[in-house]
Amino acid sequence: MSHASPPPAALGPGTVIAGRFVLQAQTGRGGMGFVYQARDLLTERTVALKLLNSRSGSEAARRFEREARVLSELRHPGIVSYVAHGLTNESQPYLAMDWLEGEDLARRLTRQPLSPAEALQMLRRVAQALAQTHARGIVHRDLKPSNLFLRGGKVEDVVLLDFGLARVNATSQALTASVMVLGTPGYMAPEQASNKPDITPSADIFSLGCVLYECLAGQPPFRAPHLAAMLAKVLFSEPLELRSLRPELSPALQSLVEQMLVKDPRQRLADGQQLSRAVESLEVSQELLPPSPSTASVPTGLSNAEQHLVSVLLATSEGPCSGGAPMKAEDAARIRGMIAPFQRELQAHGGQTALLWDGSLLATFLLERGTATDQAALAAHCALSIQERLPDSLVVLATGLSLRGERLPVGEVMDRAGEFLRRLEGSAATLASRVMLDETTAGLLGSRFELDKLVSGTFLLRSRQLRVDETRPLLGRPTPCVGREQELAILELAFQSCVEDSAARALLVTAPAGMGKSRVRHEFLRRLEQGEQSALVLLGRGDPMNAGSAYDLLGQAVRRLCGAVDGEPLEARRERLSRYVSEHLPPEQVKDTGVFLGELCGIPFPVDNSPKLRAAHEDPRLMSAQVTRAMVAFLRAHCAQRPVLLVLEDLHWSDAPTVRLVEEVLRELAECPLMVLALARPDVKELFPGLWSRFLQEVPLRGLSQKASTRLVQEVLGTKLPEAVVARLVEQAAGNALFLEELIRGEAEGRGEAPPGTVLAMLQSRLQRMEPTLRRVLLAASILGRTFWAGGVRALLEGDLSTEELEQSLRQVVELEVVQPHPRSRFPDETEYRFRHALVRDAAYSLVPDSLKPDGHRLAGAWLEQVGEADPRVLAEHYQLGQQKERAAYFFTRAGERLFERQDLMGAQKCLDAALACEPTGATFIELRALEAAIAFWMEDFSRTYRLGSEVRPHLVAGSAQWGRVMCGMILAGPQSGHMAELPELSQVLLSTPPDAEAVTIYVEAVSYLVAMYTWSGQRQEALSALERLNAASAETVARDAMARGWTYNARSYFDYFLDARLWQCQSWLEQAVQAFQEVGSDRNQAAPRGLLGLTLVALGDVPRAIDISRESLAGALRARQMYAITYSQLHLALVLTSSPEAGHQEEARHLALQVLRTEKVNLVHLGMAHIALARVAAFQGLPSEAEAQARKACELLGMLKPLQLMARMSLCAALLARGRSSEAQAQAEQGVQVLEQMGGRGAAAVGMWLALAEACFAQEEAAPGENALRQAVRCLRQQAEDIPEPDARERFMRQVPENARTLQLARHRWGEHWEGILR
Repeated sequence: MSHASPPPAALGPGTVIAGRFVLQAQTGRGGMGFVYQARDLLTERTVALKLLNSRSGSEAARRFEREARVLSELRHPGIVSYVAHGLTNESQPYLAMDWLEGEDLARRLTRQPLSPAEALQMLRRVAQALAQTHARGIVHRDLKPSNLFLRGGKVEDVVLLDFGLARVNATSQALTASVMVLGTPGYMAPEQASNKPDITPSADIFSLGCVLYECLAGQPPFRAPHLAAMLAKVLFSEPLELRSLRPELSPALQSLVEQMLVKDPRQRLADGQQLSRAVESLEVSQELLPPSPSTASVPTGLSNAEQHLVSVLLATSEGPCSGGAPMKAEDAARIRGMIAPFQRELQAHGGQTALLWDGSLLATFLLERGTATDQAALAAHCALSIQERLPDSLVVLATGLSLRGERLPVGEVMDRAGEFLRRLEGSAATLASRVMLDETTAGLLGSRFELDKLVSGTFLLRSRQLRVDETRPLLGRPTPCVGREQELAILELAFQSCVEDSAARALLVTAPAGMGKSRVRHEFLRRLEQGEQSALVLLGRGDPMNAGSAYDLLGQAVRRLCGAVDGEPLEARRERLSRYVSEHLPPEQVKDTGVFLGELCGIPFPVDNSPKLRAAHEDPRLMSAQVTRAMVAFLRAHCAQRPVLLVLEDLHWSDAPTVRLVEEVLRELAECPLMVLALARPDVKELFPGLWSRFLQEVPLRGLSQKASTRLVQEVLGTKLPEAVVARLVEQAAGNALFLEELIRGEAEGRGEAPPGTVLAMLQSRLQRMEPTLRRVLLAASILGRTFWAGGVRALLEGDLSTEELEQSLRQVVELEVVQPHPRSRFPDETEYRFRHALVRDAAYSLVPDSLKPDGHRLAGAWLEQVGEADPRVLAEHYQLGQQKERAAYFFTRAGERLFERQDLMGAQKCLDAALACEPTGATFIELRALEAAIAFWMEDFSRTYRLGSEVRPHLVAGSAQWGRVMCGMILAGPQSGHMAELPELSQVLLSTPPDAEAVTIYVEAVSYLVAMYTWSGQRQEALSALERLNAASAETVARDAMARGWTYNARSYFDYFLDARLWQCQSWLEQAVQAFQEVGSDRNQAAPRGLLGLTLVALGDVPRAIDISRESLAGALRARQMYAITYSQLHLALVLTSSPEAGHQEEARHLALQVLRTEKVNLVHLGMAHIALARVAAFQGLPSEAEAQARKACELLGMLKPLQLMARMSLCAALLARGRSSEAQAQAEQGVQVLEQMGGRGAAAVGMWLALAEACFAQEEAAPGENALRQAVRCLRQQAEDIPEPDARERFMRQVPENARTLQLARHRWGEHWEGILR
C-alpha cells in the first residue's frame, strides 16, 4: 500500500503563485488546504486564493477542478467571481476568486435572526443566483449559512460560495463514482440524506429553505446530537412550525418556507427560477397559495391529530464511515448488502425502516394493537439480532412519543437515540458491543431480558430471557380495597377517638402517585357510612390546574355541602349559601359567617351591607382573619350537631392559605369532634413545611403486600388463574396499586406485562389501543385538566362530534374505567367528569402534539371563561399555555390580587412573577407593578417598595384605591429606608389630591402614615398640616368607617405623644383606635396603636398595664402573620420591658431586640429602636461601655427621625455620665436639646432630655446652666401633668416615672423643700 506524502506547509507572505499571485496573508485553513489573501499582478486587484494540499490527480484535486470549472462558467453578482485556476510549480491546484469583505451568514445569525424583510432580501438574491446555476444544469448541493457571504455585511448583497460539491448533470456519473460526500447533514435534502442517485435542483431549494427557516426562527429546522439522528429527522420529521416561534410572520411567508421544505422533491419548488417567481409574488402581494395537501404530512386539527408511543432503533457502523466521514461507494454497497436482510426482517415484524446516507439503519416500531411492553420487546429482539450478526455495529433503542401521520415516525425520541449513539461512539469497547436502552424501554422490558443499569441512568441490553405466559382475558370486575386493613384500622380508631373524646384530630395519608390513596379514602368513607356513628363529610380535591389557588379545596367542600354550583347566577349561589348558613348557625353569626364564607367559596357578597367586609377588602390580613373566623364558626356549629370529617384529597395541589386555615381550625376547635383526613404525595411535607405539626398523625401507604396483591389479582381475574401468572403480575406491580390494576387489564387483554416505573408508557399504550373517537375525546378532555366537562370537550373538538356521539363516547370511557362522572358539577347544565387517575390524564395529555396544545388551551380558557370559571388562576394558566400573553397576564394579576387580599404573599408573588413573564403592556403592566410594590412593602422590602412605587405612581389615576395603596407604601417605606428627603414631594401630591369615593379609607390610611412620618422626623408644622387634612378627609366617614376611624385616631396619638406630650389625650386616642380596629377584626392594624399605647402607659407610670398591652399587641401580630407588625410589636414590647425593675423583663427585652437585629436589614426605625433597647438593658445591668456603644449606633441610625433620636441620646448621655465622661455627656445633651427645640420644645422626651443636660452640667460643676436646664425640665413636667385630669393618675405620673421623680428630687436638692414657690 502506498503512503500519502505529508501535506505541504503554509506559504509565507511574498510567495508568488503561477507567476501572477503574490500571497499577502493566510486567512484560513482546513483539512483540504489553505486560503490566502493575495494580489493579482495582472489586474492589481486583491483576490482570495485557495491552495489545495493534495497533488493533482487525487480525488480532492478532481473535486477542486470541478469547482473551478463550474465557477468559470458562472457570472452573477450573487455568485463569487472566478479569476483563474491552475497548478503551482509543485503541482498543487489553486483557485483564485474575488476578495470579499464582510462576514458569512452563519456569523451574522449567531447574533440574532433576520427580520422578515431582511430574510426576503437575502432570499431574492440567492434565488436569482440559483436560477442561473440551475439553468446551466448545475446543482450546488451544499447550501448552508457558512456558504452565503454578506458582502459589506449587507444581506441584500449576499454572495454564494463553495461549489466544491456542485454536480453538473451531464457528467454526474464521472464525478461521483467513487466519492459520496453529498453535503452538510442539517441542510441537505431528503433525497441526499437517503442517497438517491438523481439529485435535482430542487435539492438546493430544500437546503435554502433550511437556511431561510434558520434566518427567521433563530434555530435550524433539524437538530440532533448525532449524524444518523440528524439524517433521520431530515428524512422523516417535520420541523417545529414557524408560527410557534415567530407568530408575527405573515402566513404567506410561512407558506413559502413550508413549500421549500417539502420532503418529496416532486412536490417542492423545482428550481431557482420558480423560487424567484414565488419571492416576487410574495413581495408584490404578500400572498401565496396555501401549501398543497401533499405538503402537509401532519394533521393540523385537535380532532384528528395526536402523538403515539413509538420505539426507535438506530444502528450504525463503528468505523471510518461513522460520524459523517466521506464514504466510498464500495463501503456503501457493502453496508447496504449487510443491512438489506435486516430491513426485510424488520418490515416483516411491522417495523418501518430506512437506510440513511451514512449507512445507518433506522427502524421504528408502532404496534397499534399491541401493548407498550410488546412493542419494546419486539424492538429489543430486533436490536439483539442486529448486534449479534453485525458485532461491530453500534445499536441504540429508545421509546417515546411521535406525531401520527409522519411517514416514518421519529419525533423527540430520535434525539435521545442520537444522544445514546454519540455516547456509544465515545465509550469503551465493552459498551460499544452492546445495545443501549433508555429507561422507559428498559422498564417496559422488565424481566424478559437481561439488563445492566449504568450510572448515567441508561441500560445495556445483554440477552433475552424467554418466558412462556398463558393468559385469561377477564376484565370489568369491581376492584376491591385489599391489603389496607392496618391503615383503615388506624383511620377508624382515630375517628372513634375523635368522637368519644371530643378532640380534633388530623391524619395525613401519604404515598406516591398510583399507590391507592383514593381507594383507601373511598373504603374508609364506605365503612363510616355503614357504621353506627354518622358523620358530616366535607370533601375537597386538589387539581394541578388549580394548584396555588387560594382556599380551593375548602371552597369546593363548602360549595358541595351548600349545593352551590359553579356557573349558576351569582345571586342563586348566594341564596344557597345564605340559606344553608342560616339553617345551621346561630342568628347572631349568620351575617358575618355567610359573607366571609362567600369569600372563601368564590361567592362574593356586596360590601355595602357589611362594614366588616368592606374593611376586609381594604386589608388582606383582615380578610384572612375574617375568613378564618367564618370557617371556625361554620365547623363549630356542625360539630355541635354531629362529628365532622373534612377530607382533603391530593393536598399536594393545595395552597398555603388552605393549609394555614386548617391549622387555625384545628387549634380553635381542639375540643370538638372534628377529624381532618388529608391524602397527598410524600412531597407535600416539602411543599408545606411543618404541616399541622401539633395535631398531625401521618399514615404512610406502603406497597401492597404480596398477599394483598395476590388477592386482588384473583378477585378480578378469577381464582383459576395459574399461580405462575399471578406471581408474575404481583412481582411486576411491586406493590403499586395503579400498576397492578393496569397489569390486570393488560393480562385480561393478553398483553399485560410491564414493570414499575413505566406506568405512563403503559397508559399511553392503552389509550393508543382505543378506538380513535374515544382517544380524541380523552385527548381533548386532558387539556382541560384532570376534571373536565362534556361541553368543554365539545368546544375543543370544534364540532367534530355530535352531542349524541360525544355522550356515547363518554359513556364508553366510563365503562372502560378511564374516567368517572361526578354527581355534582361546578357548572350548571354541564356534566362533570374526572380522570380516574392523574397519570391517566397525564398520559392522554402527552399524546396531544405540542404544536396543537396552544390552540387547545386557548379554546379551553375561552370556554371556561364563558361558563363562569371563578378562579382567575385557572384561566391564566390556560391562556399562558395558549400563548395568549395579554389574557394570561390579566388573569394572573387578578389571581395575585385575590391571594394578596387573603394575605398569601408568596402565592401572590408567584402569580405576579408569572404575569410579568407574559410581558404585559399598558394598564395590566401598571397594575402588576403596583401590586408588586404592595407585596414588597408587606414583605418589608422597603427599598423595592419605594423604587417600584416611584416607577408606577405617575401612571396610576390619582385618588384611586390603587394609587392610594402605592402612596401608603411609599410614605411609610421611604423614611424608614433613607428616603426622607423625598417626603415633602409625596406630601404635596397626597394632600392636594381628593380621593375617589371608593378610596377614602385607603386615602385616610395614607395620610395617617404621612402624619406619622412627619412626626417621626420632628416636623411639627408639616405634621399639623397633614393632621388637618386627615381630619377633613375622614370627617364624613369616621363615624361609620371603623378603619378610617382607627387610622385617624392613631395619627392624632402620634402627634400628641411625640410632639405635644399630651399623654392623657394620647392614651384616649390610642384606646379608641384599638377599639376601632377590633370592630373589623384587624389584628395587624391593632399593632400600631397598641405598640404606642404601651410606651404611653410607661410615660404615665403604669408599667404593668403597659407590659400587658404590649404582649397583646405581639400576640395579635403573630396571629396576623405579618412580619412588619410582628417586628414593630416586638420592639415596642422590648422598650416597655426595659422600664421594668425586674431582671427577667430586662433579659426578655434583650432577647427580643437581638432577634430583630438578626432578621431586620433595612428598616432604620426598627434597627434604631432595637439598639435603644439594648442600650437600656446594658445600663440596667451595669455595663456602661456596652450601653454607650448601643446608644451611639441608635443615634447614627435615627439621625433623621428626631423624636426617636432623642430617646437614643438620653441613653447615650446616661452611659457617658456613668463612665465619668460628663463633658461628652453635656455636649450630647446640648445637641439633644437643640433637636427638641427644633421640634417645638415639647414631646414625651422633653423632660428626660432637659434632665440629661442638667445632670451633665452639675457633674461639670456648672451650676447656672445646670439649674436653667432643670427649670426647663420642671416646666415641661408641669405642662404634661396639667393634661392629666385624674389626681391619682397625675400623682403616679409625677412619682413613678423615673425621669419625672428624678427631676423633682433634683429640684428639692438644689432649691430646698419650697422650691416650687421659688420657681414661681
